[in-house]
Amino acid sequence: MVRLTTISNILSGIGLAVLGFSLGVKYLLQSVGVTGSSWPFYLWIGGAALLGVVLIMSLLNTFTELTGFIHPEDKLISNMFVFLMAIGTVLVLGALDEGQPFQQQLFRIGSMIVIAYVFLFIFVFFAPTITQGEASGQVKEMTSRFMLVSLVLGAIMAALQLLLDTIWYSFSPMYASGALGVFAVAIVVIIVLVLGRKYEPVGQ
Repeated sequence: MVRLTTISNILSGIGLAVLGFSLGVKYLLQSVGVTGSSWPFYLWIGGAALLGVVLIMSLLNTFTELTGFIHPEDKLISNMFVFLMAIGTVLVLGALDEGQPFQQQLFRIGSMIVIAYVFLFIFVFFAPTITQGEASGQVKEMTSRFMLVSLVLGAIMAALQLLLDTIWYSFSPMYASGALGVFAVAIVVIIVLVLGRKYEPVGQ
């Protein structure tokens, strides 16, 4: 039986290809002097629809057991593709639109998604330190640790936001979106590879 994660991964790959193809069609039409065509946007809608499908699959795989036991690494890889597809959907829509204010809004949306991902990863990394003593009710101790950890998180998030803003103001919208996409791919793949090397007990 084909696992739902496998189907989700295939659909994510198709969706990413469709999104990339929509950009290719746009610039191909522009190169031959055709403007105002709706075909790139129609292709984007197809990619966005696939994102909706794989997102539902991902929710079922991650938060329920309706599809049976799924290995954590399979969930990790599958959700990585969903995450990248979501980023791609947002950034490609911005690239298809010619209005810079709208492009900047979508760039900021993509930035927030990336920042939220980094925030959650770092928070999970520090979680054992923060929650130490939770069982014995040491709330004040936990809060004091969280104050310092929040400073670290805030500094990292601010630096990341500054970096992404610098990318936006240093390049054209198209190159800025491309740089954000590359950054998102790099950071997600690195984190997945790091976690993939970490042993984690599983159970059915």
